[in-house]
Amino acid sequence: MYYCTVQMDNSAEKSKTIRQYRKSSLPRLRWTPQLHRNFVEAVHRLGGKHQATPKKIMQMMAVTGLKISHIKSHLQMYRSMRESTISNEFIAIRNYQEKRPNYSRCVHK
Repeated sequence: MYYCTVQMDNSAEKSKTIRQYRKSSLPRLRWTPQLHRNFVEAVHRLGGKHQATPKKIMQMMAVTGLKISHIKSHLQMYRSMRESTISNEFIAIRNYQEKRPNYSRCVHK
């Protein structure tokens, strides 16, 4: 633990404890467009972002290795997004998938 001393207005010193950051031993989950789309479909089938629960979303997604904590944090982020942002995100994902370059036709000179 780390300790620091804070100078108060009335010249009295007060010690505060600051917890040390502990990094998780699990690797960070990367939400791919396909995984996110699966998440969004589950949320919509459950009645929307304010009615869906993390446990039900996880059961509907049925993805191996996905933890409830992953769903909770992603749902929190998803709920906080504005509707216009969500619509733009769908468009961006669709455009990404449709406009990916096909390098199999490229010829090296």
